Amino acid sequence: MSNSNQNTNLRIEECRARVLKKYELTIKEELGRGVSGIAFLVRSPEGDLYVVKEIYSRDMKDQDKVMKEVEILKKLKHGYIVTYEDSFEDEKAGLFYVMMEYCAGGDLYKKMEAQTEKGAFNEEQIIDWLVQICLALQYIHGNNVLHGDIKPQNVFLTEDDYINLGDFGCSKALEKADAYSKSVVGAELYISPDVFQNKYHSKSDIWSLGWLLHDLCMLKVWSNPIQRRFLHVSSMTGTTPKIAETYSEDLQKIISQMLSCNPENRPSANEILATPFLRDAVKRNKRIPGQLEEKFMKSTENFDEAYKDSEAFLNEMKKTTDSLEEIHHKCTIGSLSGAVIGAAGGITAVVGAILAPFTLGASLIVTGVGIGVSVAGGVTGAASNITDTVKQKSLLKSLEIMEQKYKKEGALIFSSPKTLRYLRKISKFCDFVSYSTFSNVQMTWRVGRSTAMFAAELACLLVNVGRIGAQAAKIGRAAVAASGVLSGLLVIADGAFIFKDAQEIHEIRQQGEIDDPEKVKSSMLKSIAKMRKTHKDLCALLNGIKETRESILKKRRENRPGVKKIGYMYTTSQTHA
Repeated sequence: MSNSNQNTNLRIEECRARVLKKYELTIKEELGRGVSGIAFLVRSPEGDLYVVKEIYSRDMKDQDKVMKEVEILKKLKHGYIVTYEDSFEDEKAGLFYVMMEYCAGGDLYKKMEAQTEKGAFNEEQIIDWLVQICLALQYIHGNNVLHGDIKPQNVFLTEDDYINLGDFGCSKALEKADAYSKSVVGAELYISPDVFQNKYHSKSDIWSLGWLLHDLCMLKVWSNPIQRRFLHVSSMTGTTPKIAETYSEDLQKIISQMLSCNPENRPSANEILATPFLRDAVKRNKRIPGQLEEKFMKSTENFDEAYKDSEAFLNEMKKTTDSLEEIHHKCTIGSLSGAVIGAAGGITAVVGAILAPFTLGASLIVTGVGIGVSVAGGVTGAASNITDTVKQKSLLKSLEIMEQKYKKEGALIFSSPKTLRYLRKISKFCDFVSYSTFSNVQMTWRVGRSTAMFAAELACLLVNVGRIGAQAAKIGRAAVAASGVLSGLLVIADGAFIFKDAQEIHEIRQQGEIDDPEKVKSSMLKSIAKMRKTHKDLCALLNGIKETRESILKKRRENRPGVKKIGYMYTTSQTHA
């Protein structure tokens, strides 16, 4: 390797380390590399694993492809589709990163390679995968999105043994008025005849899926590259490949239809899912996967006690936030009052001193009064600071206790990484179940995702609580630091603080309870707003966990043998000897 290449690689590694450190991600291992970039398995501070794709973004063609994929992935939320997590860029180094859900089961290609040594897949397994992929295609096609690159390498398996369709790099979002997208894309052995005619549409995805199913059924043919290539070329002229007779006629027939050269003769994802012989499989897969559901329920075994503690924590959080805002309000008002009085006294003293030569000393009385008022103002501000210092100490203690409790795993149900991880995965299946809380779960995952996130907000408040007294004391000190004209001049010079506090009080009065940090400028008010927003989101998350758990329990009761529903009640039929 030349020195130039070595230097380039070293620079990229340094940039990579800097970017990943910024986002608190640790590289666990390299998953693979291609012409345009590398894929890494990374670990977050909470212990979650993700895949990060690093792309050398100075190659505009690759960058455009990745950006298209990111824009599409941002919009997709489905149980059988890989979840987009985040993206970030190091413009200076020309590196672009896409962070995605990690599927611990690997891809279907590796699964097929391993199975080739063992024998054929059983039909039930193939049918489950068929239904899961079709449910994903039904979703994206319904949203005017095409996949464009369906092949074993882009079908991933989760740790809970269900499919996640990924790698939307060849996707194309269709305009509603345009039924076709003109571009030759996709893996060579899965490309449909219509793609070669520069007409790519939803039925092209169905053709690719047909070949994927063929390969799952015919592993020996798939593993022979010459034979497999010959069959693909023949299929382009209308010769449909055969499926082993060990599989049912229904499965053979649906694969044959999917590999029809005429797109109009291929069934849509909707039509495939409506096929009678798939009815049970659709019912089986159009729900929360069993292993995932079980993991979630196990993570909430001590739910009743944890729920009470979490509810008490949120109530304390609300009271603390209210107290913090009240103290800040009163402290600011008190300091402002003292400063204004001090400023008025200072101005009076200045006027008296200026007029003294022209009033034969009579205005010295005015100056004396001004000094007195100025000192009184300082005392007013200082008294406000002293009164609230005791309350500040109490608040600091309360915040520190809250922070410690939140960090303690298992103490609060919404700070449990396992519960949140499983809940988020469950929320991807919102199209299949009627849980009303899933919109809240998805919305609040940003808060619940990281224990450290909320702890950071509390740490921010711990710093800003001290700022209340510091800012107020600064005005008080300015008022009482000197006497006479000097005192007045110092107070006038400190007018910027008076104006700033006046703005904060105006914001409080105008907006009431502030829960949007972007709507305020003061760092103290921003912290209070973050606390309110976090409280609101955590309340929704707690309810989401509770309602999801109750819904699963209800479903289990309904499916239990011997249980009949009468109105809103459940009765258990018993057999007597």
